[in-house]
Amino acid sequence: MIAVALVAIGGGFGAGIRWLATELIPPTRGFPTAITIVNVVGSLALGVIVGAELAASSSFDVGPLTVGILAGFTTFSTWMVDIETADSGLRSMLIAVVPLVAGLAAAAIGLGIGSALT
Repeated sequence: MIAVALVAIGGGFGAGIRWLATELIPPTRGFPTAITIVNVVGSLALGVIVGAELAASSSFDVGPLTVGILAGFTTFSTWMVDIETADSGLRSMLIAVVPLVAGLAAAAIGLGIGSALT
């Protein structure tokens, strides 16, 4: 039951940080800069956590960090809405592709960093 509470609290914390990022980082020419940064940073952080967890073979419960904070911090649904509501097909494609490529790269880098930490 404590894990559930930690995940819930972490999710609220992560969502609050995401909201703050969207307030502080304006869109760049219609491109959702804040959401892209949030999702890429979240991918990197998740990669580090998972890489460290896999390398250490520990029994540390990463749920509050991954399912809680990072899930509340990152957002798939806002990314999809941004793609759908873009003012041109080119911008829509950029909003779809840039975060995807950057997020995959960040996750791979994070896995490498995380596995090297142990």
